[in-house]
Amino acid sequence: MSQKTVHKSATELDLLEKIEPVLENLGFECRDVEVFSGGSGLIRVTVDRDGGPDRPTIGIDECTQVHQIVGPMFDVWDPLPTAYTLEVSSPGEQPRLRLLKHFEEAAGEKIKFQTLEAIVLPPPSKPRKNWEGHLISVECDAGQIVIKDHSGVEHKVPVSQIKNAVWLRVWNP
Repeated sequence: MSQKTVHKSATELDLLEKIEPVLENLGFECRDVEVFSGGSGLIRVTVDRDGGPDRPTIGIDECTQVHQIVGPMFDVWDPLPTAYTLEVSSPGEQPRLRLLKHFEEAAGEKIKFQTLEAIVLPPPSKPRKNWEGHLISVECDAGQIVIKDHSGVEHKVPVSQIKNAVWLRVWNP
């Protein structure tokens, strides 16, 4: 079975496993967890509402509510060996894409992503890790996306090979 999520670290996967059910019980979706262990340390939890594209937006009140509930859990779990800041945020203008369903929401739109390793392309193109283009489709069974790059060429990229991805939404086309 193919992986249905972009690449995450062991710490990020552990935290996702712990907080996703908590957030679901509150009526939220955990869109992503990012761990930045260098420097002063940061754990960013991005939350959204359940319910698809017509769901209400997430505001400061919802972020505060989630922070008050998961903050004490993080104190118990102590996921990083050093001090860190816990940040709870909304998806914002350029939401991160983690799950295949997130990519499905962005289908037909422009996305930007980085792969774990450079993907070899036919000549004269050179291998590349940084991608930006139009998300044509999501092949859920294969666990991959189809993207059309700036030159109009379509590429199939396994989601498990994606390090990070964002939706470059256009609000007023």
